[in-house]
Amino acid sequence: MSRKNNWIVIFIYNFMLFFIFYFSFRTLIEIAVTAESFPNSNYFIVLLSTIIGIGLLGLGVRRYIFISSKDEKERQKLRNMFLLTTPITFIIYMGLMINT
Repeated sequence: MSRKNNWIVIFIYNFMLFFIFYFSFRTLIEIAVTAESFPNSNYFIVLLSTIIGIGLLGLGVRRYIFISSKDEKERQKLRNMFLLTTPITFIIYMGLMINT
């Protein structure tokens, strides 16, 4: 695949990861603050769905890396780009969360 397509996929991945962080962590905090008893079933359901959602997103990325190129060097570059952008997305999310 072309390098331009790789950047588009990385952008979509980070966008999806950001919204998983946004909705799940915000919901987890809201449940923890407003619940009469903690931890409750709602908390565990949201936590489990977050873990499953991030796991499925990771499996999709792994599959994309595998089918995107036959060259091992190209795959390694793509893996490194995903590994670099994932913590950056989390840091951006945390920075925006502190401001709100």
